[in-house]
Amino acid sequence: MGRFIFFLLALTFSIKATSQAPGLVLQTGLTTLYSKDPNITKDGEMHYGWLVGADARILEGNMYFIIGAQYISTSLRSSTDPEFFRKRDWTMLNGRCGLGFNILRLSEKLALRSKILGSVNFTMDSPKGGLGVDGYRALNDSSLGAVTGLGVTIGMFDLDLEYQYGILNAYNLQPKSTFDGFTLMAGFHF
Repeated sequence: MGRFIFFLLALTFSIKATSQAPGLVLQTGLTTLYSKDPNITKDGEMHYGWLVGADARILEGNMYFIIGAQYISTSLRSSTDPEFFRKRDWTMLNGRCGLGFNILRLSEKLALRSKILGSVNFTMDSPKGGLGVDGYRALNDSSLGAVTGLGVTIGMFDLDLEYQYGILNAYNLQPKSTFDGFTLMAGFHF
């Protein structure tokens, strides 16, 4: 029975191994955030972290809808060292949706892609007292961003580099407190 189930799973994955078949993409990656506000991100420093997430691709072809979510663990205080897995004290749930499209489709299993997404970043947990500076003691419950990037699909595997541009402030009444950032992700299609 176990071999039969394994055979069915292997057959399912081989059938779905086209470059932009609709379905679910599970992803993990590393992220770096920064703010234009020097009270949040010191000069030459970044906020390093990691993420796990999933994107659903809806419709087949060279243009498709993306609806997804990511769990992000990062640090509220900036650092010069790329400490992706240490000192995590700020967690967010990032909801995202928009369009994905192929820039260049070399074969059924190989494509260069891009995307344009809107994202809402919900703060789940952050240090009490925030940064400990007046005006920076409490993060807003959510912030807003726009995401774009480039990706490569090879069969059932994705590699993506994304850029998020912060639109709404992370701290109330602090005009430069948006967060921009880069994310490098690897993913797997179902």
